[in-house]
Amino acid sequence: MARKLVPEQHEEKRQLILEAAHRCFLRHGLQGASISMICKEAAMSPGHLYHYFPGKEAIIEQMADEYLSALHKHFEGQRETRDVATVLLSEIWSMNSWDDAAHCRILFELLAEAGRNERIRNILARNSDGVRRLLSDTLTAGQARGEVDASLNTEHTAAMLIAIVDAAPMLPLMLPGIDFDESRKLITTMVRRFLEPRQ
Repeated sequence: MARKLVPEQHEEKRQLILEAAHRCFLRHGLQGASISMICKEAAMSPGHLYHYFPGKEAIIEQMADEYLSALHKHFEGQRETRDVATVLLSEIWSMNSWDDAAHCRILFELLAEAGRNERIRNILARNSDGVRRLLSDTLTAGQARGEVDASLNTEHTAAMLIAIVDAAPMLPLMLPGIDFDESRKLITTMVRRFLEPRQ
């Protein structure tokens, strides 16, 4: 009879698999990384891995959900500030350098996969909806305080800001050696000027 894992041990194994998959996806991409590669990286057999995830798609789904959780964490940590632009760009402000953007490379892989896979597309759409609602609420509160242009549609503006945050880590690919601190300040200035009420 198989030994039953307690919930804590089960979750530890799931995280070990997710971390192994993350490394494989960074090296080979979502399409290139196979279950056998993930198993080798996690030092376990396919049968053992399938006890925790039914397949690669389930691993990708979990990673998408964890990306959303990380975004919520950065966002919620800034909710007390009155600087709406900093709140909305809290994920960028949580980074210390462009080297911190590995999780964003995974997001790019997820976006590419969403173009091929309707299930992954639905997962990303659901996750984006949650973040967009949070950002929209912050914009609405900023409008009520007179800090954000009242003519802006908060839902659409929130979606555009998500696109900016998701695309920012591509800067060093387009401009190798671009200064991180200056880039982060410039993005914030651009967003702040865009949001400020019309005179």
